[in-house]
Amino acid sequence: MALALVALLLTGCASASGTGGASERNTRPDEGTRQTISEGLLKSGKNEEARIVKLGGSRLTQVKTPFLRNWKIYRVVYRQSSHPVLLHIATGHGQVELLTGSPKAFGRVTEADGGTVENAAAAATLARVYVETTRPGGILTYVVGRVEDIKFRPGITGDAARHRDEIVAEYRPRIKAPAAVANEKGFTATVYVVKDKALQRHDIKVSAKGTIEDDVKTLVPDLPVPYTL
Repeated sequence: MALALVALLLTGCASASGTGGASERNTRPDEGTRQTISEGLLKSGKNEEARIVKLGGSRLTQVKTPFLRNWKIYRVVYRQSSHPVLLHIATGHGQVELLTGSPKAFGRVTEADGGTVENAAAAATLARVYVETTRPGGILTYVVGRVEDIKFRPGITGDAARHRDEIVAEYRPRIKAPAAVANEKGFTATVYVVKDKALQRHDIKVSAKGTIEDDVKTLVPDLPVPYTL
């Protein structure tokens, strides 16, 4: 009888412990942040984006932004559908800004944050984050720091292969990681980007207050690359 009682107690403890563990696992530590972001998006009429932020299969990751003092930027990735979704959203001072496809929203964030860009390294980081977070939805867009970062289609032959080799030869010495130099009003950062099938060079003027002027030049309009997310 005593042994049966001990066994019953152990079974009950194990069951309670297991239930508690499952409950804790189902409560995401970033739930409060998701709620804040979702509510802010709803207020601005971004209903679909607000829904995605709260989906159980979405992943929320904070982007490193040392140039911001009070605002934070988050990356939201949702892959459990036929069309994967990537969003970038900023929040601060009780406000929420959807950055995806909206360079002006990024400018509003840096202005509202009130931070200072003090050196070339900070300006280069800001410029890269600007390009990555304001990329249009549904179009493959990524920063390249060397020609080998270009994601050429595998197994190409003939004219496409020759075109790829010409691009590699011409741009291997030219493409560099994002970098900035000082100018009379702040800094100019250079960022190389693949957008859809185009290789672009962004010369981005960054003021000490974080305002941005982006001058985009298309270097190669027809990269032999895939152009889906």
